[in-house]
Amino acid sequence: MERLFERLCDFRQDVFRNIVSLRESIDLFDDINGGDDQLSAVACEAEMEVKADMPLGIIPRGYHYNAAIGYPFETQPFMQTRYSDGRYGVWYGSPEFETTIFESAYHMMQRIQAIEGVSEIVIRERAVYKVSCHALLLDLSGKAGDFPQLLDNDYAFTHQIGARVHKEGHPGLLAPSARHQGQSNVVAFKKDILSNARNHCYLTYELDPTSGQLAVSRQDGDRFLILSADQLF
Repeated sequence: MERLFERLCDFRQDVFRNIVSLRESIDLFDDINGGDDQLSAVACEAEMEVKADMPLGIIPRGYHYNAAIGYPFETQPFMQTRYSDGRYGVWYGSPEFETTIFESAYHMMQRIQAIEGVSEIVIRERAVYKVSCHALLLDLSGKAGDFPQLLDNDYAFTHQIGARVHKEGHPGLLAPSARHQGQSNVVAFKKDILSNARNHCYLTYELDPTSGQLAVSRQDGDRFLILSADQLF
């Protein structure tokens, strides 16, 4: 395994983070305002005044940070992922926009196919953020030829890698994508290497469980990519 860690990458660029979202905003006070828009406005203003009076550090980050960066590190219990067995949080992003679609499409297909009897079109909305990443990463890109386990659907090998990276305190990896051939993912083990989260676009995924095809659009009806299961597995 030592040959895996022989190369470092001084990584300094934006990466894309693709997460579940809703395109339409939600009124957080609709359960108390009785449908009165003026009451909602008053409630929002009061909330902002309360936050403004709080000591510095009580609410140190905004919505974009929490949605695009903080969630994997701050939510318990952590989910098992390719480089985490669930004992610690790991953040995933991609230097290439399309790679985030391949990765998230695969996991959506897996979840839906695991539900028996689903035959109607399944629609999911997602948000894509740009996040700045500055770190000295362990570079595993190009290593899949010698270590095919990096792309395996059995995560035993990558869990060993993740456990070592976490224990030794490394900031993260540049790792080959298992879903988008020839591309890479940033795997962050420390949130302080990530910053400047801002919204890039919203996407709609439409999965046809019968055909196994997933259509991706930026706007309703404006499809720019169609993926099939055999492109992702």
